[in-house]
This record gives sequence, structure tokens and C-alpha cells, in this order.
Amino acid sequence: MKYLSELTPAEILVLTKENVTHQELLKITFIDLLLKQVLKIFEVSRQPHIRQQIRVYKYVAIGPNFNSYTSLNHERIFLSVFEKDNSIEILFRNLVKIGYQKSRTLSDLKNDIITTPELQKCFSQNIFQKLFYGYSLTKYGIELKRKVKDEIQNLGNELSSLNDIENQKAIELIKIIGANIFILINVDYELLQQIDTDLGIAINKNHSVDGGTGCSGCGSGFDDFSSSFDSGCGGDSGCSGCSGCGGCGGD
Repeated sequence: MKYLSELTPAEILVLTKENVTHQELLKITFIDLLLKQVLKIFEVSRQPHIRQQIRVYKYVAIGPNFNSYTSLNHERIFLSVFEKDNSIEILFRNLVKIGYQKSRTLSDLKNDIITTPELQKCFSQNIFQKLFYGYSLTKYGIELKRKVKDEIQNLGNELSSLNDIENQKAIELIKIIGANIFILINVDYELLQQIDTDLGIAINKNHSVDGGTGCSGCGSGFDDFSSSFDSGCGGDSGCSGCSGCGGCGGD
């Protein structure tokens, strides 16, 4: 698990997948920060008016590992807004919008990722590629890509062979590789959902949220996160720029 534990999911996707999308990179980066407990998400139920139904709002705040975590440029897209005020709580849907705004375009985001300390030796750019955000794999990059893909295949096969959805080995694996679990080949989605539930219980034994649900970091479900990023705020949709602080907007 050398590479899956050292590289972020976004780095692995850019290295191994030719047609990775803007949504994929943002989505998996956010979930990885949740699983690493750099950020946390929780739900608050509110009734705007006595005649209105109670609504559930998803908020994001810093997690227990926020202050000790060394972030990369593509992760700071989500983290920088919390640096000025660690107590800030942002509506999840607004943080998605902020992510799209700060990452600008897919080309800009990928350029941030290929220049990380782990990947900078993997890619080269000539003058024209720099102008048009293109890049080529170096010999080192080709070899690292092969090694990473082999590790993905092998670890995916190992995880898919686990029949007990409460198997502690699978839970410990996710703690080590974070959201890279989504990249593994042949992984069982139902197994992944159950492991997330078990992992969330373990994480939150001593971390409840006043007024909320005590959500685990991914307790709202992976499908919820996926749909929010896919339908949230695309790069050209003209987000409003709302910071999402406090009572800004509903979910």
C-alpha cells in the first residue's frame, strides 16, 4: 500500500486516468478530507417558520486533524476558507460552489495537481503545453503509473474477497488509504457503505455535535456527496460567490 497511502486520490486519478473530470477531482478530494478527519460534516434540523416543515441542513466545519494536516494546493481549495476562522461552519452546498470557483477550470486544477512534490517528476511541459495546459509523462512518470495501477488492482482484489462486511481489516485499510478506496478495482459498493457506517461509529464515539446528528464525516452517504458535486456548481455556471457562513441560504 505504498502509493495508495502516500498519494492523494486526485494525484492518482491525474496520473492513471486520461479523461478525469473536474467533478471527479473535486468530489474525491473532499471525501478524502472527510475520511482523514481534516473536515467534518454534520446535520442541523431547523424549522424556518412554525407553519413550515422542519428542514435538515448539512454543514461543514474543521475536523480534529485540521490544524496538524499538511495540505496540498488542490486540497486548499476547500480548506483555505477555514484558515481565517477555525470556528466557521459552511453549508455543504456552498462549499461545493466555493470549490468550483477556487479551482477555476479543469486545466487549472490539473496543473495544481501535477506540480505536487510527489508528481512533479512525473510530468514535463514544453512551451506550447504550458500555454495550453498540456503535459507529457516522463519516463519516471510512466513507471510510477504502472506501479500505482498494479497496486490498485492487487489491493482491490484483496478487498473484494472480504465477505464479512464488518471485517476490521477492511476498516483499518480505509483509515490508511482514505478516499483512494473509491479507486480500487472490483470493490463491492455495499461493502464500502457498511464499512463507512462502522468507521463513522468508531470515529465519533467521543465526538458528538451539539444540535446535530454527530455525523461521521461521510454519514450522509456517498451517493449524497456525488449528486451534490455533479449538480452543484459547474465551472461555467456562474456561482454567486456566497461564502455559506452561518445562516446563509438553505440546503
